[in-house]
Amino acid sequence: MTDRSEVERIVRQFHESWDLRDPERGMAVIAPDCQFEDVARGEMLPGPEAYRADYLRWRGAFPDGELEITNVIVEGDRAVVEFTNSGTQTGILHSSLGDFPPSGRRMSVRYCSVMRVRDCMVVEGRDYYDPTSIARQLGLIA
Repeated sequence: MTDRSEVERIVRQFHESWDLRDPERGMAVIAPDCQFEDVARGEMLPGPEAYRADYLRWRGAFPDGELEITNVIVEGDRAVVEFTNSGTQTGILHSSLGDFPPSGRRMSVRYCSVMRVRDCMVVEGRDYYDPTSIARQLGLIA
C-alpha cells in the first residue's frame, strides 16, 4: 500500500508533467497495465504510451497549454485531482468527433481526475470534463 503523501506526490507528478511539457515525467508513474479513461470522449488510454499519445495530441493543438492543479483529495489508494486546462488552439485538434483546424481562440476548462495508485504507480483513472464548453469556446458550436 502507498501512503497518503506518496499518493498525492504521484498524482501531482502525473498532472504537473503536462504543464512542465515533460510527458516522460508523467509516464514514469503510470503502470504498464494502467487503465485510464477519458470519460467525455469515451476513450480508454491504456498504459504509458497512450498517455504520451494523448499528451502529444493535446500539445499539438494547444502549444501554449497550461495545467493548474486547484485541489487534491486523497483517501487510501485513491485520489481526486481538480485542475484547469487552458490554452490557445493554434494547431489541429484531433478528437473522436474529427479533426478541427486551428481556431486561434483561447479556452479554459475545469477537469476532475479520479485515480487509483498501487505500488507508487497510477493503475487506474478517469478524467471528467465538459467537452461542450471546449467546443463553444473554440467557436465549434454556438
